[in-house]
Amino acid sequence: MTTIPSFYCQLDYESVAFPSPKNGFGNLANNGCGPLSVSMLIENMLGVPFPPEESARFFLECGARADVGTNLYIASKAVAERFGLTVRDTEDAEEAYDFLAAGRGMVIANTYGDRPEDGYIGVFSDSGHYVLLTGVEGRNVRVLDPMYRPGRFDIPGRVGKVRMEGNLAVADFAVIASDCWHRPFFLFERSESEAR
Repeated sequence: MTTIPSFYCQLDYESVAFPSPKNGFGNLANNGCGPLSVSMLIENMLGVPFPPEESARFFLECGARADVGTNLYIASKAVAERFGLTVRDTEDAEEAYDFLAAGRGMVIANTYGDRPEDGYIGVFSDSGHYVLLTGVEGRNVRVLDPMYRPGRFDIPGRVGKVRMEGNLAVADFAVIASDCWHRPFFLFERSESEAR
């Protein structure tokens, strides 16, 4: 079993305000998958404490809180600068897979959710959602889902597509590629100077 030292569930953070610029509504439980994915990225990749409350403040300060959810295009660059990382985004799932397979870093993936027009049921979410991809083993990918609670993958359309190892989800990379249809992957790695 793979050991992942840091996991956060956004449902545990309803008391942490994460107000929308549009109407002031929101908390980490209902809009915090971006900040929690970044918290898990930093803590697992760098071993640096970056709890959800701090991550949420950082997202608000850098202007990455969107009307609904978060804008990781903005946050990813600010996070990379703060923690000495490099980041690039792609909608090419195979590019993200190759990056993980080479052990270059970790990836935050933006799932699309359900697609009623073609009958697709989202595995990691029924709507837009960020998850952290920590690595691959063959064609299986290890995923930290900030919305994970027991039973999350036991509903029709999700059953049998994810295996749980504690809080770590393991799925065929094809599941991630389908879930992130026309959505970005944010590839984070240590900068050359930090890697030395």
